Amino acid sequence: MADLVRLSVNDGIAWLVLNRPQVLNALNQAIVQEYAAHVLALRERKDVRVILTRGEGRGFCAGSDLHELRGMSAAEAASSERQQAQAFALLDSLPQPTIALTHGYALGGGLQVALYHDFHLTTESATLGLPEVELGWTPPWALGRLMDVVGNSVARWLLLTCIKIQGNQAREIGLVNEVVPDDQLLESGEAMARQLASFPPEGLKRTKALLNQMSPLRQDHWDSHASAAFEHCFRSPECQERLATFTARQRTRTKVPSTKGPTNK
Repeated sequence: MADLVRLSVNDGIAWLVLNRPQVLNALNQAIVQEYAAHVLALRERKDVRVILTRGEGRGFCAGSDLHELRGMSAAEAASSERQQAQAFALLDSLPQPTIALTHGYALGGGLQVALYHDFHLTTESATLGLPEVELGWTPPWALGRLMDVVGNSVARWLLLTCIKIQGNQAREIGLVNEVVPDDQLLESGEAMARQLASFPPEGLKRTKALLNQMSPLRQDHWDSHASAAFEHCFRSPECQERLATFTARQRTRTKVPSTKGPTNK
């Protein structure tokens, strides 16, 4: 592995760290494959009681790697995004509870990754949003998860306006479970993990499984529908034009907007 996702385990708590900080941990095929491999391995580990995901550097995850997507056909791009959905949906199969810790940017696929976790903690200054419609396509996965977490009305507002919000507003609409000061994200996440790790694991495992079974919006076929809609949109000339403009702007940008994040361990 290229160490695009770092794994460490300490006192029963596993940390998965997205590790492409130079591109704000954008999701390409390689990082997604590494993440899925780690999740499958953690599923079998009896010594791991809780799993946390965070991002290295100044942001959690800025979404899909648009430079990689731009070189794909519509069918290839849809297949790549479908693989992302399948990789992060593996989190549901874990007996352990999972926690996403977001800071800096959690946009598009980055926010979608967080939605696949059982809990989501973010910082006061974090920027969260789903900009896909502005780019010309539908979010290719996690729509059902979003609806399950915030409900239809708020999901429509987030998706159709492409608004970007910060931590406290995200908490107000139910998008995150807890908002903490920027320099306390890791400590707060670890404190929650230690509390969960102190509970008998069988109760956590069975309750998590029941909740997932009772949440029809989390079923796999919703990601399949979203992938098909994404492929249709991605094929359009307007979408390709906006994608080309966006990636060109990224190349010429000398500095990524700075958003204060936590001090990583």
